[in-house]
Amino acid sequence: MKSTLKKTACVTMLALAACGKPAPEATKSAELVARPVSVVPVEKGAVVEAVALVGELEGMEEVRVSPVMPERILSLAVKEGVRVKQGDLLATLHGDLQSEGLNQAQAALEAARANRDAVEDNLKRTRELLASGSVTKAQLEALEAQFRGADAQVRQASAAVAQASAQRSRTTIRSPISGVVAVVHLREGDLAGAGSPVVTVVKAERLKAVLRVPERDFLRVREGMPVRVSPLARPEQTVEGKVSLKGPVVDRMTRTGLVEVHLDNKEGQLVAGSAIRASIELDRREGVVLVPAEAVLLEGETERTGLATAFVSDGQKASRRQVRVGVRQGDRMEIREGLAAGEQLIAQGVHLLRDGNPILLAGNQKEAGK
Repeated sequence: MKSTLKKTACVTMLALAACGKPAPEATKSAELVARPVSVVPVEKGAVVEAVALVGELEGMEEVRVSPVMPERILSLAVKEGVRVKQGDLLATLHGDLQSEGLNQAQAALEAARANRDAVEDNLKRTRELLASGSVTKAQLEALEAQFRGADAQVRQASAAVAQASAQRSRTTIRSPISGVVAVVHLREGDLAGAGSPVVTVVKAERLKAVLRVPERDFLRVREGMPVRVSPLARPEQTVEGKVSLKGPVVDRMTRTGLVEVHLDNKEGQLVAGSAIRASIELDRREGVVLVPAEAVLLEGETERTGLATAFVSDGQKASRRQVRVGVRQGDRMEIREGLAAGEQLIAQGVHLLRDGNPILLAGNQKEAGK
């Protein structure tokens, strides 16, 4: 009886062991279930590497108009955005002292002329008397010298009037160029100091985009590279240009370099002083394999090695591919190795796939290829 119980126990243990470990075929079938996917053909296109920046617009010719002498502003003749011509009045300063100085100089000139005229009349009479012998030659010579002195006083007074007039004219500020009033820095009643701008006038036909480029990108920038510029306030408006000037140094504090883009603005679409967004095209490569970014499974070491995973379809199963990725451009990813144009790339459902996984194409309820 002991022998019978022992045999029964062995049979039971074998049966339990068999139930706890399914056959390899059953395990593989359970794991690799058919997965619904969608596929897209692998295509080639262009990859553009660009650096996006924010800057501002300035006038190519920009003049900050300042008074020659410190004085308070009596009146402003322009507002921001107004077009002016060369010589147009921009502002008037208080000029009481200058006006008084001009009046005094003019009065002195009138007195000098009157004195010279009196001496000249006396000189004429003396010359007539000399002919009749009533005066001596010495008296005539003394009057001639007096007349020369009086005439010199007139010339000196005329110069003083011209100087006072110039001082008086400096109380009016006029535009040195034709353009647009970009900024009115001061208001009526403010004290305008010498060298302190009252108005800034710019020529709006030609503007420049002033950009500060991070050091790592600045080293790749070259004059002539294409640039797209659009105002921050109107991003749909785009103006094409090229890098016109690259600064010679990198700022030690900001670690950026200066780049200028000169732009035609004959139609007046752009406004000096406005903020802009610019994109400098650093590199363009044609005939590059591009795929949807969602079709590529990145790994923990992808940033260092460039290796990632993708799946292609043969119509029935998914085949795993190790690929080497490049730059990302919007919602597309550059593939440098591992895929060829024309292959059927699985774009959706890749996260659930394994190598050799049966697949169901999108829109099909049966296994692809069957």
